[in-house]
Amino acid sequence: MRFGPLYLLIGASVAAQAAAPLTRNEQTVINFGFATQLGSGVYSLSGRTLQVYKLPFNHGFPAAADARVKVRITLPVTIGFIDFKPRDVIDNGLPQGLDSLSIVPGLEFDVAMRDGWLLQPFIEAGVARDRTNELDQRVYAAGLRSYFVMGRSKADWQLYNELIHVVVEQQSPDSTDDFTRFRTGVTARRPFDVDGVGRRADFVAYGFVDVFTDAPAGPASERTEDDDPMQFEVGVTLGATERWRLWGIPLPRVGLGYRFGEGLSVYRLVLGSPY
Repeated sequence: MRFGPLYLLIGASVAAQAAAPLTRNEQTVINFGFATQLGSGVYSLSGRTLQVYKLPFNHGFPAAADARVKVRITLPVTIGFIDFKPRDVIDNGLPQGLDSLSIVPGLEFDVAMRDGWLLQPFIEAGVARDRTNELDQRVYAAGLRSYFVMGRSKADWQLYNELIHVVVEQQSPDSTDDFTRFRTGVTARRPFDVDGVGRRADFVAYGFVDVFTDAPAGPASERTEDDDPMQFEVGVTLGATERWRLWGIPLPRVGLGYRFGEGLSVYRLVLGSPY
């Protein structure tokens, strides 16, 4: 089993007694049951810092290098904290408990359609727990991702598309929430102009748009059936043409993104893939 780097994901549980009310799109972003699927980053909303750390454990089944189909088991584990700042560790040590926890195992299939085009259908099913409000949820997801290389010149251009449907069933009190999201984005990856060969520092500029057919509601929200938010994001990440490793562990890319939409304006610290 491979143990991937630690990623920061958006989403965390929201206490019902929160000091400042959240906007509709903020509530959409932070439902803890959707933390695994909603993206990467560290958010500061309404004066609160919301973070979820994701450990993307996975195991790929043996396959020939030129195999058209490859199968992988995924076991994303996400742990969430509210108003936690890394500098607090110096004064207070590590947090004594988790605000949210989810384990959503699944299967991914890499299907090589042709040179430069990869399809990735996937399914996931697991559980999430909001320890702040003592809520338990069952999480189900299925979708399809597409990675298409559009061209290579000084920059490597890639078109990304994803269609995903997520269902969250809350056990007590009983309720069900779901959403369908279509995401389309473009990345341009280019190494910095430096002398030499081998590993070189590079950057990825990206942008994408999310369209929700049925936006998810947060634990404190009162969503109406007419809510169909559209969200946009642009940003840049820094890394290397060959991934750096620390004690054999691959290090994630790091960058900054800006997500915006109706009632939403968020800066994200991005670790790993912007998607």
